[in-house]
Amino acid sequence: MKLDVLGYELDQEQLKAATRIKENNIIIAGAGTGKSTTMVGKIKYLVLYEHIALEDILCITFTNNAANSLEDKIKKELNKEAKVYTFHKLALEILKSYQIDYKIAHEDLLEYMINEVFESTDSIYFKKLFMNKYYKNTLEFLQFKEMIARFIRLYIANYYDKKYFSEIISRAKEKDQAILKIINKIYEMYILEKRASGKIDFDDMIYMATRLVEKKGINKTYQYIIVDEYQDTSMVREKLVQVIRKKTGAYVTVVGDDFQSIYRFSGCDLNNFLDFKQNFDPAYELYITNTYRNSKELIRVAGDFIMKNPRQMKKTLKSNKSISKPIIICYYKNIKKDFEKLLRKISSTNLMILGRNNHDIYTVLNENLKLENNQILNFDKHIYYKTIHKAKGLEEDNVLIINLTADINSLPSKIKSEKILKYVIKHYDIYPNEEERRLFYVALTRTKNYCYLFVFKNNPSIFIKELKKNYREYISIINL
Repeated sequence: MKLDVLGYELDQEQLKAATRIKENNIIIAGAGTGKSTTMVGKIKYLVLYEHIALEDILCITFTNNAANSLEDKIKKELNKEAKVYTFHKLALEILKSYQIDYKIAHEDLLEYMINEVFESTDSIYFKKLFMNKYYKNTLEFLQFKEMIARFIRLYIANYYDKKYFSEIISRAKEKDQAILKIINKIYEMYILEKRASGKIDFDDMIYMATRLVEKKGINKTYQYIIVDEYQDTSMVREKLVQVIRKKTGAYVTVVGDDFQSIYRFSGCDLNNFLDFKQNFDPAYELYITNTYRNSKELIRVAGDFIMKNPRQMKKTLKSNKSISKPIIICYYKNIKKDFEKLLRKISSTNLMILGRNNHDIYTVLNENLKLENNQILNFDKHIYYKTIHKAKGLEEDNVLIINLTADINSLPSKIKSEKILKYVIKHYDIYPNEEERRLFYVALTRTKNYCYLFVFKNNPSIFIKELKKNYREYISIINL
């Protein structure tokens, strides 16, 4: 059969993924392969050919923007109003259905409490950790406080209860136990503060919704559950999907790309994606591998680069587009002067500039280049800046990546993740720069045509050195 979606006829892999029904599926979708089109195609097939009511299909994605976009596409295709949830909106609806009163805690409550604990050098926690040394307001101390917040968020997101903390401490190395006991104390204070004020955070919301469905069921007749960006799922989110599936008997389809799992810092666990077939047994793997965005040369480089991570699923994308040298290394000597020169050189087309951090763009701008709402003014075409994390899911005619030096906060970042996090992250850094490689892969694959790499010749990132060493035939070099 043929299936047209959003003005396109689905290719054979997309069609197979859209029309496999009455089973649990994981759809492994490479960058630019039409993931959203395939999801809408599955919903269209279920509604028009299997006569499933739209309200009996639970569709979940990760951001409000993605949810709104999917709703618009479904409405355009089916001429019906659809409701696409984020996990938080779904949890919120479940709490409301049981008349649960709640107040959302301020997003910085945890950081506020950590600061309170360490606000003076008289603090018992401060003395234990730093042996009365005055670390306050130093970079080391600020990074330590950030690590504590990250540890606690990872702990909550991965569905560990209070008892599990005792297990962590009991099996930890002796040198780690003192720090873990302090983190545990702050975690307990955070829980008590939320409870005393009658407030919950977003993971609490999902956890509470999961417990409600587990104990009382859900007043829905879902037959299919479709989850987008499943590589970014945390344990607490997967548990919610599991209990809804158990109570409704719905079939589960998840869509995602393990190559693009870049949110580990916020609690996402790639293992949920890699282990889907075991967790939702019986389940079947489907691939969509024809990219309609990148050239075959670019995906040859990007794919080989990312699959050096041994835990990535082995897959090879295909493309009918050919650009002999889609990657252009642009060496600069004067960062601001040469950046403007490069923009003038490539300003004949729309351009997305990507950096690892929000502030990266300010390191390359001179007085002639004005930034307004992340758009660089005074050019005929659309030239704008995004962090790589915020660019995931987007594409542009051409891409320019900045901050590719061998410095501490460049790409890859040299900021050492605290080893203490290994107690709340499975498969912690099995391969060097595992998550940073995925981040660079996401950046490379945003382009429809060329990817420009803006590099200081005297201090290139190790990723640049690797590209030059292994993929020279696909790269051209400009000295600005």
